[in-house]
Amino acid sequence: MSTSRAKKKQRRRARASAGGRGGGGGGGGGGTPSRGAGGPPGAQRAARGAPTAPAPRHPSRLEIRDGVPRPDPIWAPFPLTEIGMVVGLVLFVVGFAGAPRVLLAGVGVLVVVVAELCLREHFAGFRSHSILLAMLPVTIVHLGLVVIGDVRWRGPLALAIDLALAGALAWWLQQRFRSAQSRARLHRT
Repeated sequence: MSTSRAKKKQRRRARASAGGRGGGGGGGGGGTPSRGAGGPPGAQRAARGAPTAPAPRHPSRLEIRDGVPRPDPIWAPFPLTEIGMVVGLVLFVVGFAGAPRVLLAGVGVLVVVVAELCLREHFAGFRSHSILLAMLPVTIVHLGLVVIGDVRWRGPLALAIDLALAGALAWWLQQRFRSAQSRARLHRT
C-alpha cells in the first residue's frame, strides 16, 4: 500500500473515532470507516444517530476588531440604538419630502444616536472615530453661534479657526483611542 493511501486511511479512522466519542454511537469500532468511507463525517454521524456538533463560530469583524470586542451599551439586550436610527431615518425621509421641521428632528435624532455609538466604540478602543467626534462639537458650537447668537461667523478666518480646533480635538481623541485600545487588549489577554 502506498504511503498516501495509508495516510488517508489513517485520517478516516481518526475522524470516525472522533465522531464516535460524542456519545450514543456505541460499538462498531472497526467497521465504521469502511462503511462510510466516501461520505463526509457529518453524514456518518447522522447515519449512526449521533447529534452533529455545530462548527466552531468565528467572530466577525463586526464583533471583534484588532483583538478588541465591540462594546455593549448599558441597555444591551434592548436595541435602542437601532430603533433610534430607524426613527431618525424615517423622520429624515418624511421631512425631506417637504416638512423642514421634521427634517431637522430627523437629523437631530440621527446625530444623537450616531454620536452615542461613535463615543462608545471610540472610548472602548474598538474603532477610532476621531475626526467625526472632533468635528461634531465644533460644528454644533459654530451653528449655535450663527443661529442662536446671531453672530456673523464665516469666511476664511472662521474656517481656519474651526479646522484648528477640530484638528486639536482630533489629535487628543486619537491619543485617548490608542490608550483605550491598548488597555482593552491587555484586559483581553
